[in-house]
Amino acid sequence: MNIEKENYLDTDMSIGLTRIVQLRFEFEQLTKGYNMSEGSNINNIEWFIENGHRSNSLRNGFKDALKIAKIIKEFYNGRRNETTGLSSR
Repeated sequence: MNIEKENYLDTDMSIGLTRIVQLRFEFEQLTKGYNMSEGSNINNIEWFIENGHRSNSLRNGFKDALKIAKIIKEFYNGRRNETTGLSSR
């Protein structure tokens, strides 16, 4: 995949849950064999954004994986902000 050609990266267009699931799968495929925990849960995504460059920056696909991680994190933060704005009953 050429992540640069994805049109939503340069816009404020929100992406759906289906696309996030696809991106999580792609992130997992790109980061197989990287020095990190396997998976694409939010803890792994946050760790990868902050620390992934230390031992993985020269690996194939690192830049794409980092871009995908940032998209997933942004989606997560947006969803979290939406849910915390709701009143609890």
